Amino acid sequence: MLKCGKGSRDGGHMDTCKRCQNVRQIHKKEKINMFRRWKRYFRFGVQYFLYEKPKGLDFTMRDLSLLKSSRGLYHGYSKTEERHLKEIFGNLSFTGEERLLDIGCGKGVVLLEASAYPFQKVAGIDIDERLITVARKNFQILKMEDRVECIQANATEFEMYGEYNVFFLFNPFAAPVMEKVVDKLIAVSGEKRITVIYHNPVYIELFRKEKTLKETHWLYDKVKDYNTCIFQLG
Repeated sequence: MLKCGKGSRDGGHMDTCKRCQNVRQIHKKEKINMFRRWKRYFRFGVQYFLYEKPKGLDFTMRDLSLLKSSRGLYHGYSKTEERHLKEIFGNLSFTGEERLLDIGCGKGVVLLEASAYPFQKVAGIDIDERLITVARKNFQILKMEDRVECIQANATEFEMYGEYNVFFLFNPFAAPVMEKVVDKLIAVSGEKRITVIYHNPVYIELFRKEKTLKETHWLYDKVKDYNTCIFQLG
C-alpha cells in the first residue's frame, strides 16, 4: 500500500521512496509481532491445557479483569515467560541473604521460578483477592506453602517492604500508583542496598531521579518483545 500518492506502476518507486520503505517496514514489523503473539498464545495454551489444568494449576492464563475494574490503574495478570525469568535470576549474585518480593504477583509464576534459586524468602503481594486465591491454591497443590508466601495487599499501603531487598515488577500499575510504590522502594533503599527487577520498564524514569541508582543489566524477552532492567538503589 502506497502512502505518498505516487502511482504503483512506477517500477523503481518502492525501492527509492523513503516514505514507502518506512510503511513497508512498519507493515513487516506488524506481521512479525502478530506472528509472535499467536505463537505465544499457542505455547501458553498448550502449557495450560496439557500440563497445568489436569493438575488443578493455573500460572499461565491471563486475567485482565482488574485492569477494567480499576479503570487502568492496576494492570491485571499476564505472566512473564519462564525462560526469561531463568535468564533474569541467572544474572543475580546470591549471598544467601536475598529476600524477594514480587509486587503485583498475580497467579505466582515469578514466585514459582524464584523458588528454585537461593532466596532466603520468596513472597508476592497483589491487591486482587481472586488472583491471590489462585496463587495460594497453586502452591498448596505443589506443596510449596512453606517456601512461598502470597499476600493480599494494596501496594501503596503495604508496610513490610523493609523486610525485602529484591523487588520484581512487571509494569503492574499506571503512573499514579507507580509513583507511590517507587517512593516506598526509594525509602527502603535509604536504609539498605536493594535490587529492583523491572520487566517492561515503562516508568523507569521515576527510579532514575534517585542519584544512587546503578543499572546493572538490560535483558530482552524475545517472547513478549519487552526489555527488563535490573538495577540497584542505595
